[in-house]
Amino acid sequence: MKKKLLKSLSLTTAMILGVMSLSACGGAPASDTPDSTAEPAAEEGQETPGDTGASAASDNSIVIRVSADPLNINPLYVTDLNSFTIMQSMYSPFFEIVDGEVYYGNGLLESVEANEASTQFTLKLKEGLTWHDGEPITADDIVFSMTTLLDEAQAVPYSTYGYDSEGNAAVTEKVDDLTATITFQTANTGFLGSLSQIYCIPMHIYDGVSNIGESELNFEPVGSGPYKYVSYASGQSYVVERFDDYLGGAPNLDRITFRIIKDTNTAIAALQSGDIDALNIGSDDYAAVDAIENVTINHYNSGQVNAMGMNEMNADLARAEVRQAIAYALNKEELITFAYNSTDFAQPAYSVLTPDTLYYDDSLTQYDNDPEKAKELLASAGASNLSFNLLYSTAADEMEKEALYVQSKLAEVGITVELNPQEDSVYKNTVKEMGSSAYDLVLQNWELGAEPSLYGDIIQSGSRSNTSNVKDSELDALWLKGLSVPDGAEREGIYKEIQNRINDNQYIYTISYSNGFYAMSDDFGGFDDFLLQTIYLDYSKLYAVD
Repeated sequence: MKKKLLKSLSLTTAMILGVMSLSACGGAPASDTPDSTAEPAAEEGQETPGDTGASAASDNSIVIRVSADPLNINPLYVTDLNSFTIMQSMYSPFFEIVDGEVYYGNGLLESVEANEASTQFTLKLKEGLTWHDGEPITADDIVFSMTTLLDEAQAVPYSTYGYDSEGNAAVTEKVDDLTATITFQTANTGFLGSLSQIYCIPMHIYDGVSNIGESELNFEPVGSGPYKYVSYASGQSYVVERFDDYLGGAPNLDRITFRIIKDTNTAIAALQSGDIDALNIGSDDYAAVDAIENVTINHYNSGQVNAMGMNEMNADLARAEVRQAIAYALNKEELITFAYNSTDFAQPAYSVLTPDTLYYDDSLTQYDNDPEKAKELLASAGASNLSFNLLYSTAADEMEKEALYVQSKLAEVGITVELNPQEDSVYKNTVKEMGSSAYDLVLQNWELGAEPSLYGDIIQSGSRSNTSNVKDSELDALWLKGLSVPDGAEREGIYKEIQNRINDNQYIYTISYSNGFYAMSDDFGGFDDFLLQTIYLDYSKLYAVD
């Protein structure tokens, strides 16, 4: 069985300068989308570009499982993994950050240059780029996308990416048809990480639309990526076909069908029968998939943090001693073994940052596995007969196991936990409401990459993913300060202080860093180039094996 472990990222501005020479869900319900499953016939004798060993068969397509309908394919509004998985086949990023360096291979930009003060970034597009409808991609699209990002009326969930440390919005200006500048009033040393996660949308499609996130235009997207939209049937499939004018050359496969299969056992049976060709799997499914002939399980660094938020809208959870007691009552290694079957599938997490994030601190105090200490903290806080509800999504088997474990272990220190499982779309709507008291504890996860400033989205006043509803002015100030100083010892100190402050206050109980597993039929190749890093995918690299 093939094992591919991606290298750790060590993103630094110095490395980037050398190269450049310098995750609430938006959108209308999927059920409102056009219901057409017609797929175009492949062209006879169509050749596969490049020397990849790809098949030249007329039916040169792959079927990939997703677990739910996409919620929104517009990249400025994508906040769930299924939508993100599909969206990446149709939209190109500005660039990616891979192994600590800017990677332009699947990106729209030829270069991005930062001035010495990190207040201005100059973006230059590659020549000859077009949208899927043949319209040219220009600097006007960059200006429009950044303006949309920062327009409060458009309610883009990633809008914080466009502000500097003093809360000033970026100003984006066109220089010429291929060049634009993005300027901040103060230094924004984390902006390159943010920009790698901001996508460009077509101005000629969305100009004048008052509520882009809710627009029906999102249902039949006009993108820039290796594949273009064909059809979508809610609950069944989302189909895309090759875009011959793709910036990296026509992709290897003629078509990709994203098959919507909610039940994992059904999906595995479809993999075994050949009805689907690829899917992400969890630790529970590993043994069953491993037994299927002609299927390879690819191992990779998922970049995912699994955690439990503790909602401070509940007065008991607003006390640090209670949150610390909950942490001491749990045993992370035991929890991981229970949820993932083995610590081979996940490792204990003590920081909100992942080990491959810049300035990750592996020396944090471990609030872990001390039930007697938990009881002492509860007694000293005068907290007794505590009762909390625990919210989680039914889409992940591991979450259900985590919930059962938390319920059992907290009972041992006198805390009652009522489980509140919700279907995934309902769960997402519940947690996206800021200031909500609909839950006390909530299981969650995130993948945010190597730039530490992006993690402020998880635990900063007013941020969209602050499910713990933490309001800490000193912590907020540290997040902002981290954007305003250059890379080096001072910036490292700020992010280590942030990690310590979150950990010591147990604002979030981090559980694990989970490994990723992507199962794919041996009829297809290219996984190593397909997975750029964590969940960032380049579908043009997949090919059929002769």
